[in-house]
Amino acid sequence: MNGRADFREPNAEVPRPIPVIGVDYIPTEEERRMFAECNDESFWFRSVPLAATSMLITQGLISKGILSSHPRFGSIPKLIFACIMGYFAGKLSYVRTCQEKFKNLENSPLGEALRSGQARRSSPPGQSKQIWRYLG
Repeated sequence: MNGRADFREPNAEVPRPIPVIGVDYIPTEEERRMFAECNDESFWFRSVPLAATSMLITQGLISKGILSSHPRFGSIPKLIFACIMGYFAGKLSYVRTCQEKFKNLENSPLGEALRSGQARRSSPPGQSKQIWRYLG
């Protein structure tokens, strides 16, 4: 004996270690499939509708004279800007939904890290989270 008492129960369940997700993390096949699914769904169900809606609203505002068109290029620059903003708003609006999908994955280190909240705490301030780099 080493002079220390062992107070662990013999049949106690040992918690699994939380996986470390960093810049060099390589996603599993199932995680890659989920990244592709999230990318497609965020594009078709959020980005395209928001980009089209923002462009229609912008064109309506230009037609009514609330927004002015460019003397040389017309309404094109404002429509392109509205489209880009709608696209990114759609992508950003889908992040929570995609995180929930990853949390529901079985045997996924990334899902386990998201469930435990480790992904938010692991990256230092100012460093972008590399986890979502596959979303496009």
